Amino acid sequence: MQTLNPYLAPILQELECYFNHCPLTNEYEIIKHLSHQEISPFNSFSLADHQDLFSAHFLCMHALYHLKAHYQDAQKYQLFIDSVRIERVAIDKSKTLAHAPKYTLEAVDPLASYYLNSQHYFETQESEINDMLKHFWQKYLAQEDKNKALETLNLPLDADKQTIKTRYLQLAQTHHPDKGGCASAFTKIRQAKAVLDKLF
Repeated sequence: MQTLNPYLAPILQELECYFNHCPLTNEYEIIKHLSHQEISPFNSFSLADHQDLFSAHFLCMHALYHLKAHYQDAQKYQLFIDSVRIERVAIDKSKTLAHAPKYTLEAVDPLASYYLNSQHYFETQESEINDMLKHFWQKYLAQEDKNKALETLNLPLDADKQTIKTRYLQLAQTHHPDKGGCASAFTKIRQAKAVLDKLF
């Protein structure tokens, strides 16, 4: 069975130093830092290549989830890993102990399970990587479309389905050409509602 262990120790050591200076960061900055510090294999990845991009991403997340587990065991830090934000926070044991329940069950994190299984690093094929990238961009663009549609309806990003429907009906009444409104504004409102209907 193939393993990422030969790479892991120097990566974890460098991440520890990095978080001492940058407790709030993101995956891109971490990968850039590891490459700049000549940490293998990050120093040999070309992020323009899909396979290398996947490898850099997977190895970075693999190391972060190992570090998160280490921090949990040591009870010194918490590591929050999100798609756009990674943050290390010191644990205040006096507050933690005072407010912690006596028995807690650790929730299973499916992302941790995925990234801690090094076989994904070695066995993921180029076609699967291309599918993942396509799916990512579809989700990213859908989120961008959602934000633009909400802006068109003059709604906050956290608007729910009922709020969207109510706002759409108000704007449709105001801008409908049969009621003296502007046809192009009405078209934009209808298009925004159609985008949101697909997402809600």
